[in-house]
Amino acid sequence: MNQEKIGLFISELRKEKNLTQKDLGDLLDITDNSVSKWERGINAPDISQLKRIASIFNITVGELLNGERNFKKRENNNGERILEVKNLSKSFGTSKILNNINFELYSGDVVGLIGPNGCGKTTLMKCILGLYHSDTGKVEIDGNDIRYNLEEALKVVGSVIENPDFYLNISGLKNLKIRMTLFDMKDIGYMNAVIHEVKLDDSIKKKVKTYSLGMKQRLGIANALINKPKLLILDEPTNGLDPIGIKQLRELLINLSRNSNVGILISSHNLPEIENICDRILMLDHGTIVEDFGIEKVKYKNITLEEEFMNKLEGEKNE
Repeated sequence: MNQEKIGLFISELRKEKNLTQKDLGDLLDITDNSVSKWERGINAPDISQLKRIASIFNITVGELLNGERNFKKRENNNGERILEVKNLSKSFGTSKILNNINFELYSGDVVGLIGPNGCGKTTLMKCILGLYHSDTGKVEIDGNDIRYNLEEALKVVGSVIENPDFYLNISGLKNLKIRMTLFDMKDIGYMNAVIHEVKLDDSIKKKVKTYSLGMKQRLGIANALINKPKLLILDEPTNGLDPIGIKQLRELLINLSRNSNVGILISSHNLPEIENICDRILMLDHGTIVEDFGIEKVKYKNITLEEEFMNKLEGEKNE
């Protein structure tokens, strides 16, 4: 037990709640001198006192013993694991693009994948979808290892990677019907609901070659939803969307997560929007996950995700 580390943490927690040493002592039925000794690292609380302190500050005893809050969110006990990436690495020639990537995603999670250009975000998503073969490691989707059951795994996945491709000389509606045929989907009512969700009602019967970039992006999202996925993988989905479209996408993704329990992995350089949508962040740099934390971390530190991102990258450069 590191008495000094625990003492400093207790001091931080106390000040955060605007409590004096006497206030905390009164809550614990001890003297303010005892609290002062803890905070100076002279001695430490016993186990019963640790439990009471943890309860007062709404943290775990483990966090108290470690002297810091645990913002990692690697397991969601309320949902099933829908994606597991384990020890995944990928190279192109002599260039190592991904290096020993490990994370899990549970149903209902919205996980933001962020990092500078060229850090491996799109490559990681393509490896998850079986578009690239990884050098080492494994990917499991809904319990199916993509090395052996890729077709079965992808039945529960919807994705938009880079710029979505369509048959340009037919309508958006016919493109969606082709997608439905591939998944043996016959629920026209559901398809119409998806079209309405992505706000393409007025243009769905027009040829895709007449669509703007934003309209193609909306059609791509509809295409990703047409098979009622358990896992949604979106690479820069706000590209081409105007502010209204971005707001509508945010509301759609939050609704899918909360009401349909869809697990979502989303990459974007639009960090304020990622902060609004996601409940967990994976920060990638030079092909390595350098941080994995719940979005509560930036809220607790009273900074933005962009500030956390810049602080981390600047720290990496200075090490």
